[in-house]
Amino acid sequence: MSQRRVLVVTNMYPTDDAPERGAFVRTQVRGLEEAGVETRVLFLDGRREKSVYWTGRRRVADASRELRPDFVYAFYGLTGWACLPQAAPIVLTLAGDDILGTPSGAGITLKSRVGILLSQWAALRSAVVCVQSEEMRARLWTRALRARARVIPYGVDDKRFTPGDRGVARRRLGIANGRKLVIFPSTPAEPRKRLDLARAAVDVARASVPDTDFRIVTGVDHDAMADYYRAADCTLLTSDWEGSPNVVKESLLCGTPVVTTDVGDVRRWIPLTRSSAIVERTPESLGAALVRVLGDARREDPRPFIDAFSVNAVTKAVLFLADAATSEQR
Repeated sequence: MSQRRVLVVTNMYPTDDAPERGAFVRTQVRGLEEAGVETRVLFLDGRREKSVYWTGRRRVADASRELRPDFVYAFYGLTGWACLPQAAPIVLTLAGDDILGTPSGAGITLKSRVGILLSQWAALRSAVVCVQSEEMRARLWTRALRARARVIPYGVDDKRFTPGDRGVARRRLGIANGRKLVIFPSTPAEPRKRLDLARAAVDVARASVPDTDFRIVTGVDHDAMADYYRAADCTLLTSDWEGSPNVVKESLLCGTPVVTTDVGDVRRWIPLTRSSAIVERTPESLGAALVRVLGDARREDPRPFIDAFSVNAVTKAVLFLADAATSEQR
């Protein structure tokens, strides 16, 4: 059998000025390469110019003709739309706001409504559609599309994100021992991440656990993130919405408990833990959960999660679905 070829098209990929952005895509590319797949990445950076999705249609078509991939692996709905004018089957992975929308003061923004329309269009035309949660699948517009969509989370590198010695991690990061550490590994400028709520929750926890430190972790190279999880006593997620928050999965693989709001697919993972918690989106509920977790010295057991969302498991699932879809089209 000849080597499979895959064109990866994404609007998120690590850069020098944003080393953490799209790190999960790079992880999935590495998974494909480790599985013996020849990959080429086409990065459509839509952060500054939304027209890149229109001009990218020609770039994707040209790259597809040159590589002749077995399938095009598209990350994000608008990216999938840019992949439509080419012949190869499309495996589309939807992220979250491309289907759920971006909240505003009154519903969701007009820009995200357009993005949802184009994402749904791309999903209808794709051979395989992957979503991050049942909530996302329920938002797909047609019954047939909902029936064939698969809930497959982004893969996490279980060789990189592993338990380790907390003291060693803290020394590497220059973090003092002897205090409780809560980390917030999210982009603080994004309103939906709710940094205000995270700070309020930590203030509540400090009333009972005064030696609690709070650290925002952002702009860090993804390869260095494992030490932050190992150094922490707890990872805090306070988002209004998510698709499949990688910070939760990375934290659990490192053995660090999580306190989170009920977003994305966290209900798939948190019930499998020893001490992590899903709580109401209030400072009091989050703060009380932090107090419980910080008072419990147990670390999480990562073994239940390796077969669920390790990059190897996700790669196998995606390749199986892509092969099946390609066979049906022949």
